[in-house]
Parts: sequence; C-alpha cells; structure tokens
Amino acid sequence: MNEKPLLFACFATFLYVLALALVIPFLPFQILNFGGSYASVGGIFSAFSAASFLSAPLWGRACDRWSVKTTLLASALLTLSSYLILFLAASLPVLYAARVLAGLAAGWLIACQTLVAQTTDNKERTRGLGLLGAAFGTGFAAGHALSAWLLGEHLVPAKTPVLVACAVVLAAIALTAMFSLKKNTSPRNDAADSTKRSSPQSQRRHKQRGWFDVLALFQTRALATVALVYFAVSLAFYGFEGTFAVWVEEIFAFGPRKVALLLTYASVVVIVVQGGIVGKVARRQGEGRVVLFGIASLACGLALLAFAGNLALLLLALTLIATGISCHNPAMQSLISQRTQRQGEIFGILQALTSLARTVAPFGFALVATLWKGTILYFFLAVALVVLLFLVRAFTLLEDKPSRNVKKA
Repeated sequence: MNEKPLLFACFATFLYVLALALVIPFLPFQILNFGGSYASVGGIFSAFSAASFLSAPLWGRACDRWSVKTTLLASALLTLSSYLILFLAASLPVLYAARVLAGLAAGWLIACQTLVAQTTDNKERTRGLGLLGAAFGTGFAAGHALSAWLLGEHLVPAKTPVLVACAVVLAAIALTAMFSLKKNTSPRNDAADSTKRSSPQSQRRHKQRGWFDVLALFQTRALATVALVYFAVSLAFYGFEGTFAVWVEEIFAFGPRKVALLLTYASVVVIVVQGGIVGKVARRQGEGRVVLFGIASLACGLALLAFAGNLALLLLALTLIATGISCHNPAMQSLISQRTQRQGEIFGILQALTSLARTVAPFGFALVATLWKGTILYFFLAVALVVLLFLVRAFTLLEDKPSRNVKKA
C-alpha cells in the first residue's frame, strides 16, 4: 500500500481540525460580546452542522467528478474565506454568516476520507480511516489547548486564534498544492471490478446522473440499512456528547475545568484506539465484528454511565464509550465504502448523516434530559443500542463480503 496519500490525508485533516478547534472556544465569548444569549451560542453550532448537512453530499459528488485535489483546494479556499469573515465580523449576523459559510465549505474531511478509500485495499481501509480519525482527535486536542493559551483570561476575547486558524488553513492549501494527487488511484476491489464489468448502457446512465442524484447510492436496501445503522449510532453518541457536561455538573458537581479534563481523557482513548488498535483488529476479525463490538462497547459505557457513582466508574464508562465509537466509525465507514465505487459520494452521504445527528441530537436529547434526567436518558440510549445490536446481528447486515446486489450500487 502506498503510504504517502495516507500520510498526506492524515496531516491535512490534522491541520483543518486544528484550525476548527482554534475558533470553537472563541465563538461563545464573541457571541456574548456582541449581545447574544446562551441560546445564540447553541444556535451557531447547530447552524454550522446544518450547513454541513446540506453541502456534504455535493462535496462527495465533487470528489468523484473533479478529483480529490481540486475538491480539497476549493473547500480550503472557502474555509479560509469563512475565517477571514469571522475575523472581520463586527455583529452577530455576520458571525453567523461566517459559520454558515464554514459549514457549507466543510468538504475537506470528505475529500481526505475519499483519498484514503481510493488508495487502500479492503484489508487496509479500516486502518487508514482509523488513522484519519486519530489525526482528527489530535487536531482537536491541540487546537483547544492552543486556543486556550491564545485567548488568555480576558473577558473580551482576542481574535488571535482566528488569525492563527487562517495561517493554518493557508499552510494546508500550500501542502495540497504541492502534493501530487491522481484522480483515479483506487486499488482493485470487488465493487470497482463490478462497476467495470457493467454494461456500457449502465455506465452511460451513471455518467448522466444529475448533480443532486446522490440518493441513487441507496437504491439497494442493504446499503441504505447499513447507513441508517451508522446514523443511529451517531445519534446516540452525539446525544451523549451534548448532555454530558450538564450531567456531570449535576451528579458530581464538576466545573468546566474538570469536564474539559474528562473530555481530554476520552480524546486520548480515541487517538490510541483509532491510531493503532482498530486497524489490526479489523484485519484479523473483519470489519463486521469490529462494528458489533463497537456498538456493544458504546451500549455498555452508556449503561455504566447511568449508574456511575464515583470517579473510577465514570472513567471506565468514558473508556468504553470512547472505545466503542472509535471502533464503530472507521470499521463501518470501511464496510460501506466497499459496497460502491462512488467513494466520494458515499463519504459525502455519511458526513451529511453525521452533521444531521450533530444538529438534532444535542438539542433534542438535552430537552429529553430535562424531563427524564440524564441518568434515565443514558440508560434508554444503552437499551436502544442493545436492540440495534440484536437487529444487526440477527439480520446479518454487516457481512464483510458484499452481496452480489450490493456490488452494483
């Protein structure tokens, strides 16, 4: 396997996430500085996710039609523009506009995922996507730490993190411009061979598909069902993520600093699992079993979290949750990508599903938590994941070898 595209994708992802993490701590303070409310703070993050949900399938389509490099450069230039607007923003509407543009421009992750899928075979794809996830987590941890240092203790936030984010994106643009990326670098795999063997009439129909015809990927029930499983797990995880800080404060009386330390610990677990463990396990056991283990680990972690009465149980629950999502995501992404040759489009759809979960889950589950309390919510999510695990296992939805019908997707 050619390691250069994988290293490039991981480093590029690290840079883009570093820039994103730099501005996240800046946003709430700037919104309040412009006279916004706490609801405005939540709304700006939902606006970013909603914009990403709308644009993600189109960025995926662009990866297949334009090439990964062209898509990455276009996304990077728009992202840089959003940070420049954010730096110049002098009112709340302009601040919102900058974040909406950033969400619409967030095609860089899809492009990097597509590059990994195009340059790895089926056996190495989970490892590659896991390393990409580790780079994502490392970028977030480094960006938050650097932003905290740059912001300092002042109540009115300095705009230095935004300027640094612009510099980081410029570095990523320069790196992409210098790196040689070929459009068709996919190694041989079953899905690709199936498409190549398809009739000329079928190939012409594929080329004539409209820009917005991305849902044709789900013309097979198996592919659509597996994608819905991916969305359901994402919904549960982001429901946990959006309510965890309030729940910890309510149960353990932990302040922001201790919550940040807990989330940092979970990020370290994610980096370790995705950076080295999940790929090795997937090669030995297959992606299907890794996905099942990930769902089971996430369910156990949420159930334990519901009854955690001390710090040791809390850390164990976080370990299980972080391990579960770290195993599920790259293995599931690898499985889905093996079922179609249209790599860019499938990662665009997956990113759209992730953005939709991030838009809906934090607010929706926070509302449920106010009625049920967080303990009941986490137990309910754990039970729902156990039911999902049973359905997936019972109907053998995660076979490592796609069926003949799925190959034609």
